[in-house]
Amino acid sequence: MSRKVVIASAGAGKTHRIISEAEDYANQGSKALVVTYTENNQKELVSRFSSLNLDNDKFVVKGLFSFLLEDIVRPYQRCVFGERIETINFNSNGDPHKRNGRTIPGRKELLPCGSFNPDYYLTQCRKKAHTTYLSKLATKIMKLKEKEVLDRLERVYKHIYFDEVQDLVGWDYEILKALGKSKSLLITCVGDFRQTIYDTSVASKGPKSSEQKLEKFNAMKFDEEHLAVSRRSVQSICDYADKIHSDEGYQKTISTVEEIPEGFGDHVGVFCVSESNAIAYIDEYKPVLLRHGISSGKAFNEVNIKKINFGKSKGLGLDRALIVPTKPYIKYILGDCTVFDGDKSEESKNKLYVAITRARYSVAFILPDKQVSKCNLPEWKKE
Repeated sequence: MSRKVVIASAGAGKTHRIISEAEDYANQGSKALVVTYTENNQKELVSRFSSLNLDNDKFVVKGLFSFLLEDIVRPYQRCVFGERIETINFNSNGDPHKRNGRTIPGRKELLPCGSFNPDYYLTQCRKKAHTTYLSKLATKIMKLKEKEVLDRLERVYKHIYFDEVQDLVGWDYEILKALGKSKSLLITCVGDFRQTIYDTSVASKGPKSSEQKLEKFNAMKFDEEHLAVSRRSVQSICDYADKIHSDEGYQKTISTVEEIPEGFGDHVGVFCVSESNAIAYIDEYKPVLLRHGISSGKAFNEVNIKKINFGKSKGLGLDRALIVPTKPYIKYILGDCTVFDGDKSEESKNKLYVAITRARYSVAFILPDKQVSKCNLPEWKKE
């Protein structure tokens, strides 16, 4: 059986690769399943495959929670819960068993008799599964019905892809480990661990950090492949983005962009622009404004420019990006490479990496006028 983790750079064309391989399976009469986390990525995958005019029944895209519920939990749930679980309860606010920081009584995982407590895994109506504990429930069921689960998946699919695998945490990796016991399923996990800004659950169980996740894949004996190219960004943007994680062992990203379209060649690379010149810059190049949140860059709220939050920009490609940096980002841009060292998570520096790598031809940072002279990036000024 083939088990592989593909570590891709931003813009490496991982979606193109998945679609191309799935096309080959479809032409051979085999079916591929792609499991991913975000709805935007699900829509993109379906759209790309549909454009090939092939048998869509041979290409299945599911969200992670749908896959867990439909392919592992629900078909075999009677080994733990008798009443049919109809859907999920998305725990957007974290642990459903905590209220004001305290555990709600009666929510322990096991009942005194030793059986699973439905109030731990399910809502009070017993028909919805908590997303925070869905991977854990699926893992418990797989231990009880491992052969049946694997036999069914092997009958249906030739290859299972886990896209955006950097978003998986905790018990999700126990699912990968269990699936890895199949003797015929091909399993490929694809992702850029520098783009980890979402988590599938609020996990107390590891792995949680990018380093821990890669170590887990190694322990599960997944073959490692690097897709260290960018089909999106010019080399100068790739180089600047690579510096953010330069001490983490990632391969240098090589741009495959060979030609720059007419109208973009006069302004290519990474720049800084003063706040007093920002409006002129916007008028000149019509970039997309990237910001931490709605409250960031208030001075540009009334400016006629497309605005996207860092997290929402993930997966997008933009010709030109103009970034409103947070205070830590300004320190980093001015040369303080230790600014992220005390962070409890990788989210902040990963969002910066995501923002920079959205740009194809140019990315610029808006800096306070007094700070521009301290920046090593070339400054754009209105001529």
